Amino acid sequence: MIRFGPWSTTLGLAAGFGALVAFLLWRAPGNRAAHRLLAALLLVAVLRLMPYVLGFAGAYDAWPWLSFAPFQLGLAIGPLVYLYLLRLATPALPPRWGWHLLPAALELAYLLGAFALPLGRKMAWNNHVHEPWIAPLLDVAGAVSLAAYLVLAVQLRRRYLQWLRENVSDQDARRQPWIGTTLAALGLWLLVSTGFDLYSSVVDKLNYYDRFPQYLAFSAIVLWLGLEGWRYAGHPFVQMATAVVAPPAIPAPAPSVATRDWHATAANWHAQIRDQGWWRQPGLTLADVARHLGTNESYVSRAFNLGTGQNFNAVINAMRVEAVQSRMLADHGAELLTLALDCGFSSKASFNRVFRAQAGASPSAWRAAHIMKIGAMTPFEATSPGPRT
Repeated sequence: MIRFGPWSTTLGLAAGFGALVAFLLWRAPGNRAAHRLLAALLLVAVLRLMPYVLGFAGAYDAWPWLSFAPFQLGLAIGPLVYLYLLRLATPALPPRWGWHLLPAALELAYLLGAFALPLGRKMAWNNHVHEPWIAPLLDVAGAVSLAAYLVLAVQLRRRYLQWLRENVSDQDARRQPWIGTTLAALGLWLLVSTGFDLYSSVVDKLNYYDRFPQYLAFSAIVLWLGLEGWRYAGHPFVQMATAVVAPPAIPAPAPSVATRDWHATAANWHAQIRDQGWWRQPGLTLADVARHLGTNESYVSRAFNLGTGQNFNAVINAMRVEAVQSRMLADHGAELLTLALDCGFSSKASFNRVFRAQAGASPSAWRAAHIMKIGAMTPFEATSPGPRT
């Protein structure tokens, strides 16, 4: 008899919510490839809950043929998280990206084959082969896969943040906390899975009911990923370029890269950026400046690094800080945030951090000190003495 009690209902609600968000993400506009990878990840997580949703309701006792239904695809979780984050951070997935999902495809094929067996043979296979040998192997493989892809995803995030620092003028506004949230969810999933499996293997064998807290934790992760994933579905992500555009043709004789005067090139481009006021654009990127200059990103990046000793981000923010300082001295009562936004900063936090790094003091402290200095330098205007009598 099928009966949904508190345990099966709790897990079922989480599974239903995850399935709904997965459906919405699958149909969401924008970065459709990334949205569909996240939808697939949520569906795999929902499937992982289903044996316990159905089991606690008594479905396996009523319908024993459900054994080996392909619900647990642990080898798909790590690759889907990594591919999802990769697609958020880059314009396209690499060639042959589908190979990452090959182990999950083999796991699915095995489960489908076992599921298709007659009930008697299925039970015999489960008792004599699957439980003693294959299930532990799949558990270990799933943990290793999760750990490996967590490392790859952390490395990807590190590269992405480094790229933002070098290519986006206001990386604080583009830091993308959702990537960190996704990694935290993957790490938590790995920690919970490994913890329960180790306890069951080393301390005391866990039965079906003992694992309810594990799947309650999985439910919380599904809810977390679903809510945050939908929240960030329409969020624009600045993406790393996957290819370097060839530089425009330069009339011969052109200096080689080794002999090019990068100081002069950087000074010329620096002057153009300043004179044209491009630095006032919030979220200005290296790609934007390269397009304005009629060249490519690698040339602009190399010119600033070799010609000034600073990366693109530092060059642009130095212009912004200089402009804010000039306006502070011209108008002592001006609102600092208004000045910052007018000069290209996109947030107060970003402005304060960059200004302190460039000027060595907070904006308010710097203004107070320089106003005091100007006051001390102003000559005292004494009243001229009257005529002697």
